[in-house]
Amino acid sequence: MNWLLSFRTRLLLLLAFVAMIPVSSHAAEKPKQPNIILILADDLGFSDLGCYGGEISTPHIDALAADGVKFTQVYNSARCCPSRASLMTGLYPTQAGIGDFTTNKPDKNRGQGYLGRLRDDCVTIAEVLKPAGYGCYYVGKWHMHPDTGPIKRGFDEFYGYTRDHSHDQYDADYYIRLPEAHPKEIDPPVDEFYATDEFNQYALEFIRQGQQTDKPWFLFLGHSSPHFPVQAPAERADKYDAIYQRGWDVLRTARYERMKKLGIIDGDRWSLTPRSMVPVDRDDIANGFPGDENPAWDSLDADRQADLARRMAVFAAMVEGVDTGVGQIVDHLQQTDDLHNTLILFLSDNGACYEWGPFGFDGVSRRGETILRTGDELREIGGRGTHQSYGSAWANLGNTPLRMYKHFTNEGGINTPFIAHWPAGIQKRDDWIRQPAHLMDVLPTLMDVAGAQYPQQFDGRSIQPTEGTSLMPAIRGEQLPERIIGFDHQAAHALRDGDWKIVFGKRMPYELKWELYNLADDRCETNDLAAKHPERLESMIEAWETWANRVGVTWTTVVPPNEVSADAVDSPPIANQELKLNADVRGASLHGVVIAQGGNQHGYALHFVDGRPAFDVRVNGQVQRLISDQNVSGRVRLEATLTADTMTLAVNRGEPLKTTSPGLIPVQPVDGLSIGFDHRSAAGDYQSPNPLSGELIKHSIATYKANSILTKE
Repeated sequence: MNWLLSFRTRLLLLLAFVAMIPVSSHAAEKPKQPNIILILADDLGFSDLGCYGGEISTPHIDALAADGVKFTQVYNSARCCPSRASLMTGLYPTQAGIGDFTTNKPDKNRGQGYLGRLRDDCVTIAEVLKPAGYGCYYVGKWHMHPDTGPIKRGFDEFYGYTRDHSHDQYDADYYIRLPEAHPKEIDPPVDEFYATDEFNQYALEFIRQGQQTDKPWFLFLGHSSPHFPVQAPAERADKYDAIYQRGWDVLRTARYERMKKLGIIDGDRWSLTPRSMVPVDRDDIANGFPGDENPAWDSLDADRQADLARRMAVFAAMVEGVDTGVGQIVDHLQQTDDLHNTLILFLSDNGACYEWGPFGFDGVSRRGETILRTGDELREIGGRGTHQSYGSAWANLGNTPLRMYKHFTNEGGINTPFIAHWPAGIQKRDDWIRQPAHLMDVLPTLMDVAGAQYPQQFDGRSIQPTEGTSLMPAIRGEQLPERIIGFDHQAAHALRDGDWKIVFGKRMPYELKWELYNLADDRCETNDLAAKHPERLESMIEAWETWANRVGVTWTTVVPPNEVSADAVDSPPIANQELKLNADVRGASLHGVVIAQGGNQHGYALHFVDGRPAFDVRVNGQVQRLISDQNVSGRVRLEATLTADTMTLAVNRGEPLKTTSPGLIPVQPVDGLSIGFDHRSAAGDYQSPNPLSGELIKHSIATYKANSILTKE
């Protein structure tokens, strides 16, 4: 018996000793899946956050950056809904179905890339994470079309809005809870409602709901702040008045110097660019500065300065409201012991928004002259029922020191601040991660940390392979795979290949052509190397076209004409004038606008309909069309004329088609001249922008009166 007890004792001691031996890494328990929070700001500029050099108070976001990692070259898709589509699916916008904007009337000739909603052959973050065991929640702005809304595309709970790009922050009835059977858990009195605050509170509500389950959870917090209308309670904006009364010139220089100290600006490779130009548009839209540089602050009178300073103060208060919500979320996670194993990502959907000119707009219609508010009216800016923007010059500040803004594929339009914080999985880094990345990399990154698998089939449908790549190697200090990154947004194009980038602009008062930059030496695109490296330029243009064809982009390339031709930004006077239009076009499958001037009341358009040349003239809202029965391709010569009695259209110098004219265009159209697409309301019988699917080689426009040329191109 003593021997038996001794044996048992020795056996227990041995088992206890074995239990103390560390298990090998191969046999270790799989790490627990992290909770995930993705916070997306709307129209936040590259340098608006304090941790990126801005003067806006963002202490909670700054703290995430200080204890996590931060990137300097994460790209977006130049505008809110294409960027969201890319972020949500791991694809380029056209592959996701939202190549330029959401719409209820997609142009069938542009293909699946321009459905204006999410395609059926892609999957969302929620549709990928749910099979991996995640509960999925969405708060805020959706903007990927209500027909492919959050509940339909994998999310369990939603609060926010699914229609349109923006809305009044004080309009409580506009914001909805989905699924529809679920009542609102948070429903403040109408006079206390402010959307940014409610989004923050619903983020906390959904986090609590996720924590009550036995599953990891994913929260997408898609703020509409600080997108216009710039709105915030007046007392929140007051603290910023004195700051912004210093003006954008002083503040741009101050941001630039802070960015140097923070290490964002790498040596001499970043130059503070001149003030960016105001895009060419109607004079009222551009506030009298179409094609001009944004004005110097000191050139403005005191009343204008006060009005503009208040607009920017309201914008800053919106950004601070987003930061307040981040602080509330972090505090809750700390109190519930979930911060350590929660991955938090913070980013923006595009560069700061220029709309419209340096004075912005005022009023829901956004038509006509900007209202100048003075005296006691200043504190009304950003109040209930207002609809204002802060304008292109403040947007230029927001993107310091980069060129241009949202809508453009210059660095100022497509760069986002990007912060990742995950104490359990990401080691704090004091440096800046400078490898190029894109919003389409977020989904693969989340798959990487969650152990999720990307499907080849989903709900009985074949799914496109993902385009993005996980950013976890870059976060760990390793190199991402070599690749090109392509960009296209409504006639603005770009391609990034290593340190080299080509970019094609739009709506500028000079000859538009491909530009070439070495971003390793010139991050701010100040030294165009196209003339110095023509072979590299041509090879990268060819690479962009190959990329564009692969991902389903339709575009027009305007080659500088070799004869007298229309300036793509000047709009010839056409009221009561006879017209003569000439254009040479090349393409295999031609569709879309060659030349258009005017809009939905008066104007004309020379265009293609399924390969057939057409000439539309609109008078008093009604369109008269002359269309060829020839389906043409290759190089095509078009000639069209309009007189008081007759419209004609000749194809390849053949016998012209003729029909009765609706008369001369009686007034100068509000909408200006568009080349290769119709950039505002449709002058012809089609849906704008209706871009040309081929190449416009040359074009000319002439107007006549009494058989004498009055205006040329």
